[in-house]
Amino acid sequence: MPISPPTDSKLVFEGVRYKIFQAPRVQFDGSTKTFEYLIRPDSVTVFAFITPDEILLTEQLHPGSESFFDFPGGQVDKGETHEEAARRELVEETGFQAGTMIPIWRYGLKNSSRFEKTFFLATDLSEDGSRRGADCGEKIRVLREPIPKIIERCRKYELRQLDAMLCFLNLIQDPEIVRKFSKHQA
Repeated sequence: MPISPPTDSKLVFEGVRYKIFQAPRVQFDGSTKTFEYLIRPDSVTVFAFITPDEILLTEQLHPGSESFFDFPGGQVDKGETHEEAARRELVEETGFQAGTMIPIWRYGLKNSSRFEKTFFLATDLSEDGSRRGADCGEKIRVLREPIPKIIERCRKYELRQLDAMLCFLNLIQDPEIVRKFSKHQA
Protein backbone atom coordinates (compact mmCIF):
# COMPACT_ATOMS: atom_id res chain seq x y z
CA MET A 1 0.00 0.00 0.00
CA PRO A 2 1.48 3.36 -0.96
CA ILE A 3 2.72 5.58 1.82
CA SER A 4 0.01 8.10 2.74
CA PRO A 5 0.39 11.85 2.34
CA PRO A 6 0.53 14.05 5.44
CA THR A 7 -2.86 14.22 7.17
CA ASP A 8 -3.16 17.99 6.62
CA SER A 9 -2.61 17.77 2.85
CA LYS A 10 -5.20 18.33 0.14
CA LEU A 11 -5.59 16.32 -3.08
CA VAL A 12 -4.96 18.64 -6.06
CA PHE A 13 -4.53 16.13 -8.89
CA GLU A 14 -5.51 12.51 -9.47
CA GLY A 15 -4.21 10.79 -12.58
CA VAL A 16 -4.27 7.22 -13.76
CA ARG A 17 -1.26 6.19 -11.62
CA TYR A 18 -0.35 9.24 -9.57
CA LYS A 19 -1.97 11.51 -7.00
CA ILE A 20 -0.56 14.86 -6.00
CA PHE A 21 -1.29 16.43 -2.63
CA GLN A 22 -0.32 19.87 -1.29
CA ALA A 23 0.14 21.04 2.27
CA PRO A 24 1.38 24.27 3.84
CA ARG A 25 4.65 23.99 5.76
CA VAL A 26 6.03 26.57 8.16
CA GLN A 27 9.68 27.28 7.37
CA PHE A 28 12.43 27.86 9.90
CA ASP A 29 12.16 31.64 9.40
CA GLY A 30 8.40 31.58 10.15
CA SER A 31 7.24 31.93 6.54
CA THR A 32 4.90 29.36 4.95
CA LYS A 33 5.48 27.47 1.72
CA THR A 34 3.36 24.93 -0.12
CA PHE A 35 4.90 21.47 -0.27
CA GLU A 36 3.79 18.85 -2.79
CA TYR A 37 3.62 15.10 -2.31
CA LEU A 38 3.45 12.59 -5.16
CA ILE A 39 1.75 9.34 -4.20
CA ARG A 40 2.38 6.48 -6.59
CA PRO A 41 1.79 2.72 -6.50
CA ASP A 42 4.32 0.56 -4.72
CA SER A 43 6.71 -1.41 -6.91
CA VAL A 44 8.81 -4.56 -6.97
CA THR A 45 12.02 -5.69 -8.64
CA VAL A 46 13.04 -9.33 -9.07
CA PHE A 47 16.57 -10.72 -9.27
CA ALA A 48 15.70 -14.00 -11.00
CA PHE A 49 18.57 -16.51 -10.97
CA ILE A 50 18.44 -19.22 -13.65
CA THR A 51 21.60 -20.72 -12.12
CA PRO A 52 23.89 -19.41 -9.36
CA ASP A 53 25.89 -17.69 -12.13
CA GLU A 54 23.15 -16.53 -14.54
CA ILE A 55 20.31 -14.08 -14.05
CA LEU A 56 17.38 -12.83 -16.12
CA LEU A 57 17.47 -9.28 -17.40
CA THR A 58 15.06 -7.52 -19.72
CA GLU A 59 15.54 -5.06 -22.52
CA GLN A 60 12.35 -3.02 -22.74
CA LEU A 61 10.85 -0.42 -25.01
CA HIS A 62 7.83 1.69 -24.05
CA PRO A 63 6.04 4.13 -26.39
CA GLY A 64 7.70 7.54 -26.36
CA SER A 65 10.93 6.38 -24.69
CA GLU A 66 14.28 4.88 -25.57
CA SER A 67 14.93 1.21 -24.89
CA PHE A 68 16.43 0.32 -21.51
CA PHE A 69 17.79 -2.64 -19.57
CA ASP A 70 16.07 -3.59 -16.33
CA PHE A 71 15.43 -6.44 -13.96
CA PRO A 72 11.90 -7.86 -14.16
CA GLY A 73 9.40 -5.99 -12.00
CA GLY A 74 6.77 -3.32 -11.91
CA GLN A 75 3.79 -1.91 -10.10
CA VAL A 76 1.97 -3.56 -7.20
CA ASP A 77 -1.69 -3.68 -8.22
CA LYS A 78 -4.48 -2.85 -5.79
CA GLY A 79 -5.18 -5.82 -3.52
CA GLU A 80 -1.85 -7.53 -4.26
CA THR A 81 0.93 -8.21 -1.82
CA HIS A 82 4.44 -7.28 -2.90
CA GLU A 83 5.29 -10.98 -3.34
CA GLU A 84 2.20 -11.60 -5.49
CA ALA A 85 3.18 -8.63 -7.67
CA ALA A 86 6.76 -9.91 -7.98
CA ARG A 87 5.55 -13.35 -9.05
CA ARG A 88 3.07 -11.85 -11.55
CA GLU A 89 5.61 -9.43 -13.05
CA LEU A 90 8.22 -12.18 -13.41
CA VAL A 91 5.80 -14.33 -15.44
CA GLU A 92 4.45 -11.39 -17.47
CA GLU A 93 7.87 -10.06 -18.42
CA THR A 94 9.92 -13.26 -18.75
CA GLY A 95 7.65 -16.31 -18.91
CA PHE A 96 9.38 -17.81 -15.86
CA GLN A 97 7.81 -18.81 -12.55
CA ALA A 98 9.77 -18.79 -9.31
CA GLY A 99 9.60 -21.74 -6.95
CA THR A 100 11.15 -19.56 -4.25
CA MET A 101 10.73 -15.81 -3.83
CA ILE A 102 12.76 -14.26 -1.01
CA PRO A 103 12.33 -10.57 -0.07
CA ILE A 104 15.83 -9.15 0.39
CA TRP A 105 15.31 -5.40 0.75
CA ARG A 106 12.35 -3.10 1.22
CA TYR A 107 12.34 0.63 1.59
CA GLY A 108 9.80 3.38 1.65
CA LEU A 109 10.17 6.93 0.42
CA LYS A 110 8.37 9.33 2.73
CA ASN A 111 9.44 12.65 1.28
CA SER A 112 7.90 14.46 -1.67
CA SER A 113 7.61 11.14 -3.55
CA ARG A 114 5.88 8.46 -1.48
CA PHE A 115 5.82 4.72 -2.13
CA GLU A 116 7.37 1.45 -1.02
CA LYS A 117 9.58 -0.81 -3.09
CA THR A 118 10.62 -4.39 -2.44
CA PHE A 119 13.46 -6.32 -4.06
CA PHE A 120 13.18 -10.10 -4.33
CA LEU A 121 15.58 -12.95 -4.96
CA ALA A 122 13.85 -15.53 -7.18
CA THR A 123 15.20 -19.06 -7.46
CA ASP A 124 14.02 -22.49 -8.57
CA LEU A 125 12.80 -21.00 -11.85
CA SER A 126 10.73 -22.90 -14.36
CA GLU A 127 9.75 -21.68 -17.79
CA ASP A 128 6.00 -21.84 -18.36
CA GLY A 129 6.32 -21.36 -22.13
CA SER A 130 4.61 -18.01 -22.44
CA ARG A 131 4.92 -14.45 -21.38
CA ARG A 132 1.41 -13.77 -20.19
CA GLY A 133 0.29 -10.19 -20.14
CA ALA A 134 3.21 -8.07 -21.25
CA ASP A 135 0.92 -5.18 -22.04
CA CYS A 136 0.53 -3.37 -25.35
CA GLY A 137 2.74 -0.56 -23.99
CA GLU A 138 5.75 -2.83 -23.56
CA LYS A 139 8.09 -4.61 -25.93
CA ILE A 140 10.30 -6.90 -23.86
CA ARG A 141 13.26 -9.01 -24.83
CA VAL A 142 14.41 -11.47 -22.16
CA LEU A 143 18.16 -11.87 -21.68
CA ARG A 144 20.03 -14.55 -19.73
CA GLU A 145 23.19 -12.89 -18.55
CA PRO A 146 26.14 -14.04 -16.46
CA ILE A 147 26.68 -12.16 -13.21
CA PRO A 148 29.96 -10.53 -14.37
CA LYS A 149 28.10 -9.00 -17.35
CA ILE A 150 25.43 -7.53 -15.05
CA ILE A 151 28.10 -6.21 -12.70
CA GLU A 152 29.68 -4.47 -15.70
CA ARG A 153 26.28 -3.05 -16.73
CA CYS A 154 25.86 -1.70 -13.18
CA ARG A 155 29.30 -0.11 -13.23
CA LYS A 156 28.43 1.61 -16.52
CA TYR A 157 24.95 2.68 -15.25
CA GLU A 158 23.31 0.82 -18.13
CA LEU A 159 20.28 -0.29 -16.14
CA ARG A 160 17.26 1.95 -15.62
CA GLN A 161 17.03 1.80 -11.83
CA LEU A 162 19.92 3.04 -9.72
CA ASP A 163 18.44 1.49 -6.57
CA ALA A 164 18.20 -1.90 -8.32
CA MET A 165 21.85 -1.69 -9.38
CA LEU A 166 22.91 -0.89 -5.82
CA CYS A 167 20.76 -3.67 -4.37
CA PHE A 168 22.08 -6.20 -6.89
CA LEU A 169 25.71 -5.29 -6.19
CA ASN A 170 25.04 -5.62 -2.45
CA LEU A 171 23.19 -8.90 -2.99
CA ILE A 172 26.10 -10.64 -4.67
CA GLN A 173 28.48 -9.40 -1.94
CA ASP A 174 26.28 -10.47 1.01
CA PRO A 175 27.34 -13.89 2.34
CA GLU A 176 24.07 -14.35 4.27
CA ILE A 177 21.93 -13.87 1.17
CA VAL A 178 24.25 -16.03 -0.91
CA ARG A 179 23.92 -18.74 1.77
CA LYS A 180 20.10 -18.51 1.58
CA PHE A 181 20.35 -18.70 -2.19
CA SER A 182 22.63 -21.77 -2.03
CA LYS A 183 20.07 -23.66 0.09
CA HIS A 184 17.48 -23.22 -2.64
CA GLN A 185 19.80 -24.26 -5.47
CA ALA A 186 20.81 -27.59 -3.89
